[in-house]
Amino acid sequence: MNSNQTLKWRFDVSTFRLIGRDLITDRVTALFELVKNCYDANAQNVKVVFENVGAGNSNSVIRIEDDGYGMSFEDIRDKWMVIGTSSKRVCPYSPEPYNRKCVGEKGIGRFAVDKLGDNVAIITKKTGSEKWLKVDIDWSTYYHETGDKADLRLFTDVENAYTFYEADDSNLSGTKLVITSIREPWTKKEVEHLMREISKIVSPFANLSYPFKVRVIASEFDIDQDCVRSLEDFNIATLSLNIDFDEEKKLQQSIFYDKEKNSFGYHLIPFKSFGGIKMRIYFFDETARREYRKAFPNDPIDGFKVYRDGIIATPFAETNENPDQKRDILGIDKRLWQDIFSRISTREFLGVIEITKNGNPQIIDATNRQDFVDNEEYREMKKFIITQLNALQEYKVEMRQAKRDNAQEGLQTASDDINSLVDAINDMVAQKPELKPTVEPFIKQVRKTSRSVKTAIIEQKKALEDFTRKENIYMSIMSLQQFAINITHAVRTTLNQIRDRIEFFYRYYPNPDEDEWFTLYSKEMYERFKVLNRVINYMLSYSQSNLTPEEVDLKSTFEEILSDYDDVFSREGIILQTDFPDKLVLNANRQFFRDIMQNLIDNSVKALTNADQKVIRCSYEVQNDMLEILVSDTGIGIPREDWEQVFALYYTTTEKQGGAGIGLYIVKTRVQSLGGTVSVVDSEFGEKGTTIKITIPFKK
Repeated sequence: MNSNQTLKWRFDVSTFRLIGRDLITDRVTALFELVKNCYDANAQNVKVVFENVGAGNSNSVIRIEDDGYGMSFEDIRDKWMVIGTSSKRVCPYSPEPYNRKCVGEKGIGRFAVDKLGDNVAIITKKTGSEKWLKVDIDWSTYYHETGDKADLRLFTDVENAYTFYEADDSNLSGTKLVITSIREPWTKKEVEHLMREISKIVSPFANLSYPFKVRVIASEFDIDQDCVRSLEDFNIATLSLNIDFDEEKKLQQSIFYDKEKNSFGYHLIPFKSFGGIKMRIYFFDETARREYRKAFPNDPIDGFKVYRDGIIATPFAETNENPDQKRDILGIDKRLWQDIFSRISTREFLGVIEITKNGNPQIIDATNRQDFVDNEEYREMKKFIITQLNALQEYKVEMRQAKRDNAQEGLQTASDDINSLVDAINDMVAQKPELKPTVEPFIKQVRKTSRSVKTAIIEQKKALEDFTRKENIYMSIMSLQQFAINITHAVRTTLNQIRDRIEFFYRYYPNPDEDEWFTLYSKEMYERFKVLNRVINYMLSYSQSNLTPEEVDLKSTFEEILSDYDDVFSREGIILQTDFPDKLVLNANRQFFRDIMQNLIDNSVKALTNADQKVIRCSYEVQNDMLEILVSDTGIGIPREDWEQVFALYYTTTEKQGGAGIGLYIVKTRVQSLGGTVSVVDSEFGEKGTTIKITIPFKK
C-alpha cells in the first residue's frame, strides 16, 4: 500500500449556512455588509430599494445598486465565487483615482445575501463592456436535503446559471444585487433602523476625495431619502473632547479631569500594545439631550462607533427597541448599576474612535461583524477607552454638584435681592411719606414673596439632604451587593483552605514524621483565621457606618492597624517605615480609619510582590488645619494616566495579585465621608512605587 497517498478537504452543501445565514446575526448587519462592499467597489452612489417587503405581501424584493467599477466574468468566477478570496488582502486599496482602503478582506461578506432571501441575481458590468453579466443563485439548492445518505452533495458541485445581455450604454458600470423570496417581512421601524446605521457607515470626520452616498427607498413605508449624518449632530453637545496621538514620538493622549481648574487636561503616555488611536467624545447633559431628541427624533444618542480608515468597523453600542438585542460590547451600560448617579451611559454621549489597518493591525473584526477578535490588544484598547470615560464621569459628578450649589445660591440670591428691594422702598417712603399708601400693597406682596422664597430655600435644603441620604443608601446597597459576593468568595476560599489542613490533622496527628507539616499548617491556619477575622470585621463595618464619632488617637490607632500585618511583613520581607507624631487626636469614626489603612496596606503588599526592594512608608502631619496622610511603597507603581481612575469601583492595577478593584473605591468613599480627599501623587521614592495622599479637615 502506498504510504504517500493524500486526502483533500471537501465541503458539504450546508457549509454556506455556517458562513452566511448562521454567522451573520441579523438582517440589518447583513445589508450593512453588502453596502460596505459597494464602498470597496469605488461606488459614489448606492441605492437600497425595498419592494413589497411588508407582512402579507408577495413578490418581495430587496435591491442593492451601485455605480462602482463592476465585475467581469473572471472577477465573478475567480473572486466573488471563491470563498475567502484574498484579492483585497493582496490589493488593500481600490483602483485609481479613488484609492480607498478596502474594508472587506475576509472574503465571506457576500454570503450575507443568504440572510435576506432564497434567491439572488447578480447583475454587473465594467466600464467599456458591451454586455451586462447576470448570475442567478438559488440558495435553496444548497440546503436541499435529498434524504439519501449515500448521495453526498458537495458545495463546489452545485452549478449556478449565468447569462449575458446587451448594454444600452457601454460607459456605464456597477453592480446590482436583486434578492427575492425574502425570508421574513420587514417593518418600517426596521428599515429606519437600517437607515440610521447606514448613515454612520462613513466617519463624519473622514475627508473622502470621492463621496459615498447611500439612498434608501421603501415606497410602501413612504421612505425615499439619503442616509446622511451631518456634523450638526454633534453641535448640540454640551462638551466635546478630542484625543490624538503622535505617531513619530509614539505618544498617546489620555484625558483627565482637573477638579481644581474645572477643566480637562491630557497625559502623554507611551503607545499601548494596540497602537495609537484617535477619539472624539461628545457629551450631552439633560438639556442638550432634550434638544438633540427634538432635532433628530429618529437618530438616538448611542455611544461609540469605531471607524477603520474612515469606514465603520463595528459599533460598540447600538440602540434597539428590544433591550436583549442591544449591543454593548464595552459593557458601558452594564456598569451603570454600580453607580447609577455618576456613571456615563451610552445615552449620554456620541463617540467616534478612529483606528487604521496599518496602525492597529491587531484590532481585528470578528467574523460575525458584532465585535472584534478577543485578544490582548483589544482588551487593552477597551481598558483605555473606559479610562477616557472615567475622566468624563468625574466631570459629570462635578457638574451635578455645581448644579445643586447653583440652585441653592440662586434661591439665596433671590432672597437677598428681595430684602434689598424692601429696604430701598422703606428708605424711599421715609423720605417721601406721602408715597406710603401707594406702595404699601406692593410691600406686602414683596414680603409675601420673600417668605415664599425663604420657605423654598428651607424646602430645597431638606429635599437635597433627603436626596443625598437616599443616594447614599442606594449606593451602599448596590456596592454592598457586589462586595458581599467578594466577601462570600473570600470566606469560602479561606474556610476551604482551613478545612483541608484540619482534615490533615484529623487523619495524621500525632505523627512525628509529619511534625514539619503540622507546624506549617498550624501557622497557615492562624494566618488565615486572622484574614477571615479581618474580612468579617470589615463586612460588619458596613452596618456601623453611622456610629457616633469619637476621639481617635491617631498614633495608637495607626500602630494598632499596622501591627496586624507583622506576620505578613515578616513573611514577605517588607520593611515598614513610619512617622507618627504624638498627641494628635481627631474627632471621627475609628472604623473608617481602619478601613482606609487596611485597604491601602493590602494594595501595597500586592504591589510589592515582585519588587527588588520592599518598603512601605506611612506618615501623617497637620498642615493648615488639614490632616495629611501619606502611604507609599516601592512596588510596581500606577501608570500616570490611571491616577485619576484607580479610585473607581472595580478598577484595578493588581488583578494578577488578586486585586478586585474594590479597595481604593472604599478608601475614597470612607475619606469622603470624613470630609476629605484622596489622590495619587508623585512617589516619595522618586520614579519607583506609589504614594497615596489623603487630606482630612483636622480639629484637635
